[in-house]
Amino acid sequence: MRTCPGWGLLALLGWTGSATAGLLPVQVGKTSDGADYRYTYSILLESDTVLKTGDYFTIYDFAGFVAGSNAQPSAFAFQSLYTGPTPAQVLASDDPNLPNLTWRYTGPDTLAGQLDLGDFSAESEFGTTRDDDFTGRTHRKVDGHLNSNITDTTVPVPMNDCHVPEPSSLLLFGLAGGVALRRWRRVG
Repeated sequence: MRTCPGWGLLALLGWTGSATAGLLPVQVGKTSDGADYRYTYSILLESDTVLKTGDYFTIYDFAGFVAGSNAQPSAFAFQSLYTGPTPAQVLASDDPNLPNLTWRYTGPDTLAGQLDLGDFSAESEFGTTRDDDFTGRTHRKVDGHLNSNITDTTVPVPMNDCHVPEPSSLLLFGLAGGVALRRWRRVG
């Protein structure tokens, strides 16, 4: 598995620093599924919140999404859009050229946290990862008002989005190093 350097620590810092309440991706798994990769998100409803019909969460910029590959518990509906949906008063980084994955609660009952909502998954063509935004919209348990949150989660990206040098750049670095070594041997 290849990941972009340094993202794991940033994910931990982002998760502990920005998530206050609501829906959280507490575990993300990636498995190879033939030529594609399945990303599975375990979602937790926090203890001070409730989930009502219409509440949702969005995973932003899921590159290489394979249409029709989504899976979710039966009380949730799936939607993939290129922008949003984003809860009110939340500023998420959203690339309009990459699909977002949204799961909306459609059950008839209000769910109260702390509750494991289950696994939600989708496939991507890409196995390289980085962190991007995850937002959730729920309701506060104490007064029923809307509650929105934002945190980080793992998403797939094409290999070149990790800022790995292209082969031609590596060749140039190699040639420059060879020239420098040859010159150093002549001088020394």
